[in-house]
Amino acid sequence: MQNNQAAVKNELVEKLNEKLARCPLFSDCFGSSLRQRVNTPHWFENRFLQAIYGGTDWIEEHEQFLQHTDIQEVKNADKIFSDLKGDDPDYDLKIFDVLAEVRLIRWARENGYIDIEKLIVDGQSTPDFLMKKGQEGTIAEAKYFRPRDYLKDFVEDRLKGLVLKTTCLNQFGISLDTTDKYEEIHDFLLKTRKYCEIGYRKAIRDELTEEWLIALESELCENPEIEKKVFCDLFLARRTKTLGIASIMLFWQNASNEKGAAKLMLEKLCGNLMAALKQIRSYTDRNLFVDIPSAALVFLSGTDECSLEWENMWETLKCKDSWAKVQEIYSKASELIKLPFELIVGKYKEEQSEFAGRQATKKTLEYVPFPWTPKTN
Repeated sequence: MQNNQAAVKNELVEKLNEKLARCPLFSDCFGSSLRQRVNTPHWFENRFLQAIYGGTDWIEEHEQFLQHTDIQEVKNADKIFSDLKGDDPDYDLKIFDVLAEVRLIRWARENGYIDIEKLIVDGQSTPDFLMKKGQEGTIAEAKYFRPRDYLKDFVEDRLKGLVLKTTCLNQFGISLDTTDKYEEIHDFLLKTRKYCEIGYRKAIRDELTEEWLIALESELCENPEIEKKVFCDLFLARRTKTLGIASIMLFWQNASNEKGAAKLMLEKLCGNLMAALKQIRSYTDRNLFVDIPSAALVFLSGTDECSLEWENMWETLKCKDSWAKVQEIYSKASELIKLPFELIVGKYKEEQSEFAGRQATKKTLEYVPFPWTPKTN
């Protein structure tokens, strides 16, 4: 098995070098940290390395994305990426923190902002950017809107990485659904993330090993109809027809859970917004000797993947009962920042595309101002 692991890593390094050579902008921004990440024990959990090893075009998509930002024209642009270290235990999350800043830059350019400057951290709470629209200055903070259901993501990243590393699942795929037990302790998982995240990740790594996956594949091969409980009985693994694919689904029992998820979404949005505005307020309070910006902007970024959390939020805004909470958030934020502010969030729109010669519906993520008042028709 060790010889196989060495061969897999050598193949990955070769593919990484080839990919970075073809994507110079991506290489300048992320190449150094990804090369560090390859040399860590759990390299296969990283989504970018999974994409490279799996031969997808995800890195090319990010290369085009970086081209559209004109990243080299941002003052102090190198400071956006300088703190990324591939051996940081939180690197796989922090890379999306950095991408949130890049997405903010692209959105800002598309919406008429100029003179974008990355602010240099001086040891105190510092927002991300200063920029102008016309003659007015705006101070901006980008936040990666980290998924609430982090445990699902930890398991999925681990499982997909193991599939690539072991070359298992060449006859069928695996799907994991959350169980009733997951639903029962869901609120507890969310509330304890700050304190228990490291422990959960270690426990997942201890249970979901190469030997475990090989044994699971053998069992599902012998008995295609069996279902196996995974990681403290929180997930249920079953065989699927899609070769080589491992996926995880959140399985909610009833509509009340969807309402609860939407409520939590607004609470999380409020937490991210207030944290960003506190950074901006702290910066402006201690820099009274310079021109105070005319406005503040908070940009909440997701990943490239479809997120049910964004959809939950927009669905709950269709309900009249939600607007009292929205107005509460707005009043709280306005009292804190004392500046006109805008909150930019993700929203999915459906587009028609063609797949395998057939018409298909594709969801595309766009970033739009959060509506503080309901639409009137």
